[in-house]
Amino acid sequence: MGFLKSAINQVGRDMGRVVSNQVFKDAHSIPIRRARSRSASGGNTQVQQRKAAPIKEVADEFEKSINFKTGYRPSTLISKLGGAFTVIKNEAKAFVDDGYLDPEESTQLFTMLKQFNDKVSDVEDVLSFTVDESAKEYQQLEKIVEALKEVFHDVLSVSIKACYQRADELEQMASEQQVISQGRYVGLHLIWMSRYANGGEKNTAKAVIANLLDILTCTWPITRLVLLIKGLTGYAAYQKEQDQSAQYREMADLERQRAQAYEEFLEDNQ
Repeated sequence: MGFLKSAINQVGRDMGRVVSNQVFKDAHSIPIRRARSRSASGGNTQVQQRKAAPIKEVADEFEKSINFKTGYRPSTLISKLGGAFTVIKNEAKAFVDDGYLDPEESTQLFTMLKQFNDKVSDVEDVLSFTVDESAKEYQQLEKIVEALKEVFHDVLSVSIKACYQRADELEQMASEQQVISQGRYVGLHLIWMSRYANGGEKNTAKAVIANLLDILTCTWPITRLVLLIKGLTGYAAYQKEQDQSAQYREMADLERQRAQAYEEFLEDNQ
């Protein structure tokens, strides 16, 4: 059954290369969306309950299913391996229930694949000593391996599209970033419109009243000095908070890299 062993080892090697990719090491740079789903109509992100269980629960459940001894009869080994496959299949589909495989989910998915590959290899070794290559257990084992490849193909195909879509959205967000000049920022503070300068709602009536009170009470020299200082000192923090275009573009690039890593994995495991 050398062909099956070779296929198992190839998937394991390819998976290791993808997971070790810098994209996954930088997973913290991408917003985690385990509790979010994209609406089919408007494209906006809406919060709703995901079907996917928390990552820790997924890992624990899979550990229980895959950590079985290889001293069982061949038919029992295949049955237990089938149970572990069912866990991967269900969790993989739940991960992309929102149409997106986030970095945390991706890392867990590939970790489960590696563990599963290792167990399949162990089971294949046991079968080679206990049953003939034409036995049904070998055929069942090959079916499980092929079924797992199909699951990953479907999940990663969905995620590839989502990553590219997410990258486009982030590029759009970067292009829409508008940061007002320091002069305008300070000027808005001087006329009692500091909230509007910081991205809040524009309230002309309140600003007019505040300016009139300054003039009537002759406090405008003091208030203008305070407002000037507030505007000058607050601009740096405002600029840093508002200008996220560079961060958005970096995140978009990471999304494209993740999509390309998935594409390479699928190409190598056709």
